[in-house]
Amino acid sequence: MASSGRVVRAVKELERLTTEMTQREIVQRGVDIAQIATGSRIAYLHFLNDDQNTIELGVWSHDTLAGCAVIYDRHYPVQAAGIWADAARTRAPCIHNDYATQAGRRGLPEGHSPLVRHLGLPVLDDGRVRMLIGVGNKPVDYDGDDVELLELLAQRIWSVTRQRRVLERYLDLGQQFRHVQELASVCGLEYDIDEDRLAFDGFFASIFKTRSQEPMPSTLPEFLAFVAPADQPRVREAFAGAGGTRQTLRVDCRRGSGEHFPAELKVEYRPREMGHGVICVGILQDVSDDVVAEELRHRADHDPLTGLPNRHRLHEWFRQGLGRRGEGDHFAFHFVDLDDFKPVNDTWGHAVGDEALRVIAQRLQQAIRKDDLVVRLGGDEFAVVQTGIEDRGAIGVLAEKLLSAIGAPVMALGRRVEVGASIGVAVCAGGDRSVEQISADADRALYQAKAAGGRRYVIATPGR
Repeated sequence: MASSGRVVRAVKELERLTTEMTQREIVQRGVDIAQIATGSRIAYLHFLNDDQNTIELGVWSHDTLAGCAVIYDRHYPVQAAGIWADAARTRAPCIHNDYATQAGRRGLPEGHSPLVRHLGLPVLDDGRVRMLIGVGNKPVDYDGDDVELLELLAQRIWSVTRQRRVLERYLDLGQQFRHVQELASVCGLEYDIDEDRLAFDGFFASIFKTRSQEPMPSTLPEFLAFVAPADQPRVREAFAGAGGTRQTLRVDCRRGSGEHFPAELKVEYRPREMGHGVICVGILQDVSDDVVAEELRHRADHDPLTGLPNRHRLHEWFRQGLGRRGEGDHFAFHFVDLDDFKPVNDTWGHAVGDEALRVIAQRLQQAIRKDDLVVRLGGDEFAVVQTGIEDRGAIGVLAEKLLSAIGAPVMALGRRVEVGASIGVAVCAGGDRSVEQISADADRALYQAKAAGGRRYVIATPGR
């Protein structure tokens, strides 16, 4: 039976187990307390994994470690363990006061001290065995009082360990969130309108690259100093709640060095938890990388001279949009090739020719509806995709409109340029044909328009 003095000391030691300690420190200190409180010579504490079939071997008392070499195993099979693990199998305390004569005593972990007497018990939580704690080699037999004492110790150790695990999960989540904040260049903010009190988290300094000793802005006017003058009125209105309870706006911000960068500001207003009024909460994110990515995507999909979508964008638009249209949804592909454009470059030079192409591109865009698409295929070739055609007459109307827009004189760098165009049109229904097949039909019609003298359009005959 454990002496009352040891029990009192054990209880006092248990009170010192707190979640401020690491999990390793909690269980190490706990197993040392268990050994001393029960008058034992050795002690261990292991955890059962969620599979309930393997044991995580890992913690022995300091006296145990001084007397033997032990191994650490995160997946020690329960079936390979000897009777010292019976508590896991029976889910109840087990006493072996003559360990050496017990059947099935095999399976002490390699390097373990010999066992003379042994007391082991499980800790159950939510219907599962979570922890195994054991003591051994007490000079006299273990009894029911030892079981009660060890259960008291084990429950306290497990309670603090479980709380520490929950805390560690929150700490891990917090660390992960901070890592995401750092990767995404995001800082949080809170603004009290009534008191003009603004608070940012620590990531403000990393985003705005302010000096460590420089205080973060604590009022709206102080923050506006980090915003480009042209965007300050919009930011002021957003923080004042103008425009709704939730807003997102792209603003031009300025770092401590004076460097400007694009940022996205998201704010929303929430009722105060106490009292009247609202509090503004939000985030500010440096979107420089997003802007660069957008620019790269734009360059990949657009013609650098005219700003029109290019051939790559035509294929993507066709795949994503036209490819999903219904069978009865007609559209027309206008293949546009300029007439008499080569003499412009030969006579006035490529600078004049390029300017003329830019003007013509603008006119083509102005001639179509918002759901249509104008593409520069290259050189002096363009494509116009006309969608939502309800009757064949609409095709001719747009083709004539395109011819007229191109045929009007163009002033390019002080030179009067006059060109025309030939247009081949392919009419399609649904999305069962590829853009290559459609453009091939339009190209044959374009050849017919050119052969007939140009400055006209020809609609391809189905099946030819």
